[in-house]
Amino acid sequence: MSVVSELRRGRYAELALVVATIVGLAAAAVHWIGLAVGGALVGVLATSLRRAVPQGLTFGGVAVALHVGIVWWHGALDALFSTGILFALTVGIGFVLPVLAAVGARALVSDD
Repeated sequence: MSVVSELRRGRYAELALVVATIVGLAAAAVHWIGLAVGGALVGVLATSLRRAVPQGLTFGGVAVALHVGIVWWHGALDALFSTGILFALTVGIGFVLPVLAAVGARALVSDD
């Protein structure tokens, strides 16, 4: 059994997913490409290609919620919402990019 296969279904599968999410969020805090990195990390850990979609969506949802929470903490939530289409684009990219990365990464990594 390979290491990736062990991380997908083994004893530490949940821990590996949490660590991948934290690493992805840390990367996304530095640069927007971190959304793709986090999506790819959670996608590699998905048990199937079909399961990579909700894992990517979940990672994207956590990233968007964290972003909105940070903006709220700094008191600029009204300004964020008033940007209109830019806010919608931010939310859309926050969900779509991790899903595409998760599905792509899972499709490239074999099931060994």
